[in-house]
Order: sequence, then structure tokens, then C-alpha cells
Amino acid sequence: MSDSSTHTIRVWLRFYGELNDLLSAGRRQTAFSRILPEPTSVKDLIEGCGVPHTEVDLILVNGRLVDFSWPVEGGERVSVYPLFRSIEISGAAPLQARTLREPRFLVDVNLGKLARFLRMAGFDTAYRNDAKDRELIGQMLEEDRVLLTRDRKLLMHKVVQYGCLVRSTHAADQLEEVLRRYDLFGEVNPYSRCIHCNGLLKSVPKEEVLDQLEPLTKRYYNRFSQCTGCGQVYWAGTHRDRLDPKVQKILNRNFHQ
Repeated sequence: MSDSSTHTIRVWLRFYGELNDLLSAGRRQTAFSRILPEPTSVKDLIEGCGVPHTEVDLILVNGRLVDFSWPVEGGERVSVYPLFRSIEISGAAPLQARTLREPRFLVDVNLGKLARFLRMAGFDTAYRNDAKDRELIGQMLEEDRVLLTRDRKLLMHKVVQYGCLVRSTHAADQLEEVLRRYDLFGEVNPYSRCIHCNGLLKSVPKEEVLDQLEPLTKRYYNRFSQCTGCGQVYWAGTHRDRLDPKVQKILNRNFHQ
């Protein structure tokens, strides 16, 4: 429906499932309308409501399956669905990847502990605590990484093909959230990467790293690994027992050292 005097258009929307958490209170769990100054893409329409396209898995316009480029011209009824993890929709091609051919992550500046946990779980994870948005987008494209962030606007860039809006504020829950979204629990390879620089670890004889060990470590531990990048030395010390129980559970299901 359009208004000929102002040339505005009206569109009706309904968001489903967890997408409602990203809406303002008056728009949750109900159909609502938006008045727009001109036609737009369904991607821009959805993101104008505060929902990044990376969180949307299926869109119906007047009951028809569409992708993000579909033009909205007025009078449409748009239904927007989140990721479907446990059901399949007949004839529907999901808009988001269920699995990653090569899980490689790029973590935003405010998720440093998540980056540490992902590396601990063995996943290639790039992170800098001073990276600007423009640098993140550039690195994401250059290195073909999945962008993990809590910044909705960052994910709304059209060039972000693979991204995830991390919902939780607790790092252990964030780790579980990312692994569940991309079905990666079976690919966890604990303590195979350096938590400081993301380099791969290799086993080393104790004699080769004696000069880097504290007296008690020398006395009580005999198995060591070392980062092939920065040279950091690791061992199965009591620090592992102090990890968040949720992180320990994720790591232990794939680790029997």
C-alpha cells in the first residue's frame, strides 16, 4: 500500500523465534508495519529493524521464499525466521551455512576471552584487541574468516557473508554458542594451538625447554609442547583444572591426555 501524496510505502513484518530478542519490545512476537520513503531490498528492510542478515535463515514474502536481494515495493507481508537447527523445511534453501568447509574465525575486539577459548579448542582464530571495524572487514575478506562479534552494525555490512552475532556475555557460553551454530563439537582438537598467537603446537622433549621452566614445573611435569610461532611452552598443569567447567567439558570430550 502506498501514499500518493508522500510516496511512502507500507510493509508488514513478523519475526520468529530468537530473532524477537533483537527487536524493540513493541515488535516482539507480533506482526507490525513499517512505513518507508521508497522501495528497498528485503535485507535492508530486515536490518532496519535491528536484525543483522547473518542471523536470518529463511524469508517469506507473501508466502514466497526469497533471498536478501528481493525488492520490497510496498504492500508485502514479510516473515523472517532464524536458523533452523533441528528441522528441515521442504523446498527451502537456508540462507546461512550449517557447517564450515574450513572453520577459520575472526573475533571482534570485545571478545578476547572467546578467542582464547576457541584457540584452546584448536580452531584457527584471528584476534587483535585494537582492530578497527574497517580492518576487521578487510581481514575477514582477505583471509576468508567467519566474523564473530556482538556488534550488530558490523554484521550488517553487505560483504559479510559468514558472520555470527554472539548473544551471550559469558565467554564459556559464547564458545558453546559458536560450536553449536556451526556444528563443530566433533572437530574440537584441544591444546593444539597457542592461545597467545594462534600458532600450532608441537610436542618437544623436556630437555629442549628446560631453560623456560620454573623449578616446580621442571620437577613435576615431563610432557611439553611448544608453539611453532612464538615459542610459548605448554604443559598439562593445574591451570587446566581451573578452567570454567563448561569449557572443560567441551575440551575433555575430545581429549584424553
